[in-house]
Amino acid sequence: MEVWNAYDIDRQKLPHLLVRDQPIPDGQFHLCVNVFVRHSDGDFLFMHRSPKKRQYPNYYELGAGGSVLAEEDSYNAALRELQEETGLVPTSIQLVNQETLLEEQCHFDYYEAIVDGDKTDITYQTGETDGHIWVSLEKLEEFIENHDVFNDQKKWLNTS
Repeated sequence: MEVWNAYDIDRQKLPHLLVRDQPIPDGQFHLCVNVFVRHSDGDFLFMHRSPKKRQYPNYYELGAGGSVLAEEDSYNAALRELQEETGLVPTSIQLVNQETLLEEQCHFDYYEAIVDGDKTDITYQTGETDGHIWVSLEKLEEFIENHDVFNDQKKWLNTS
């Protein structure tokens, strides 16, 4: 059972917890992270989501992401999600944006992680990811036009 902290619209932590797959009360939010991964050579890492995923199966996700667990901060959640979904440990990681998606009842923290080393040394999380591709900046627009990628990630890529 995955448990999250509850937050109000202003990102203030509330005194109770939320449980995955249970409805989030109106006016409350949980915290999620997205970790955009770039290799030191400039290429972007897209992870292929498993066809077994309930939401967005077979989509490509820029890096890694997920919910922040109860009593975890977003920075440590970003490192955990990156490790779980890719096996990568970044040489640097920084918060690059925050937003709230009302319809998803979620506050998002976006991080950019820089990695180096062997690009084939990626591990997949069973039931979460099953493939990956590195995309150069020159081929990025073509890739996001021709593959299913999250809209918020497309928006971030178009403004970077």
